[in-house]
Amino acid sequence: MADDLPISIAERRLDNVPNYPDRHEPVGFMLRLIKALHTYGVPSYELERLMTNVADQLGYGLQATVVPTSITMTFIQDEDKPRTYVIRSNSGEVNVDKLSRTIDVAYDVINGEITTEQGARELTEITHSAPLHSKGWLILCFMLVSTAICRIFGGGVPEIITASVTGLIVGVFVNVGGLRSETVSNLMPALSAFLATLISFGFNYWVGLSSTYIPVVSGIIVLVPGMMLTIAMAELATQNLVSGTARLLGSVVIFIQMIFGVAIGSQVAAIFFGQASITTSIDHQLPQWTVWIAIVASSWALMMLFQTRSKHLPWIVVTTASSFFVSRWAGAELGAATGAFFGALTVGVFANLAYRIKQVPTAAVMMPGFIILVPGSVGFRSLTEILDHNIIGGLESAFNMIIVGISLITGLLVSSIATLPKPKIKTERVEVKSEPPRDDKA
Repeated sequence: MADDLPISIAERRLDNVPNYPDRHEPVGFMLRLIKALHTYGVPSYELERLMTNVADQLGYGLQATVVPTSITMTFIQDEDKPRTYVIRSNSGEVNVDKLSRTIDVAYDVINGEITTEQGARELTEITHSAPLHSKGWLILCFMLVSTAICRIFGGGVPEIITASVTGLIVGVFVNVGGLRSETVSNLMPALSAFLATLISFGFNYWVGLSSTYIPVVSGIIVLVPGMMLTIAMAELATQNLVSGTARLLGSVVIFIQMIFGVAIGSQVAAIFFGQASITTSIDHQLPQWTVWIAIVASSWALMMLFQTRSKHLPWIVVTTASSFFVSRWAGAELGAATGAFFGALTVGVFANLAYRIKQVPTAAVMMPGFIILVPGSVGFRSLTEILDHNIIGGLESAFNMIIVGISLITGLLVSSIATLPKPKIKTERVEVKSEPPRDDKA
């Protein structure tokens, strides 16, 4: 909800900017539409393409440049002088439900089914609407995702218990403590990694763990910028070089924050628990069928975290399980990069089928599927190895992360659905008129 956002972000609402176009005007509507889509995490190449389409239908020429921290839009109409607007906006939390509803508003406006004034009002309602799933459920899902990912990564019972406790504590910290201060919110990756490291070494001291690395990375997996890294590479692949480079550097900074948190956590843990170092060996092997339980559980939890409607869960489970199976099989037969390629291709195909058969938003299906495939944990491990003075191993892991990331993007692009659902636009250009002022007392 808007009240939960840091104050500095809330103050950037376009309604609070003097002399900005009113929201019921076509230009004002488009400015608020692109800001909403940007906040909900739409990649730059999709956002620019969609907004150009919307502007064309409303009778405007448009040149748009979108980067992760700002939006620049130049409107041209008839013989009027071009008007340029710059919006300072950071990408916010992923909310599939609000994203889908916002796209529906855009389609309705460009097809003339509602006016820009009605569309602007609907955007306001969407922004201020309560989330589908409450904070209590989100905290529980943090724990469940950490538990499931720990099993998928090969953890045994001690590691799974450790990851569950870590996910619960990090979930509480993120959903409660992180909203109190923008400074705390910006330091969230480092603070969460610090907590996860302390908890992992504490459990290692009390019960013994085969791997202290798996519970750490599983406990903070929701915060690992693997998806951000993948989108950055997709933007670079589609020649959105500025946005892709900025997002890539942003993901690197988050990785560095996490490694800093691990380093400080290791030093503090050494004071309380003796010598502490990150270990990666696995001695506790669980039955293979537990992996499929973990996949179903993680699919449900990610559906909740991404604020997706429950009716889409069957498609999410099928997509996630299929992509995991295909990537593991292809990876074992043909190598990790090939496995990532076919896994991403599977996600893309199922997301396309889900949209065409049941109009399921592609983001609802693709994002949980990609969480299992993205190379975020590999990048985290590479920096951890470098921190542990294993320079060669760290560079090798980093190179593998890049190769896997490129394979994911190639698979997604080959699936030919790395785009938002296309609007059913009428062939003729729609003349959009604002509603006349209403008398609320009537």
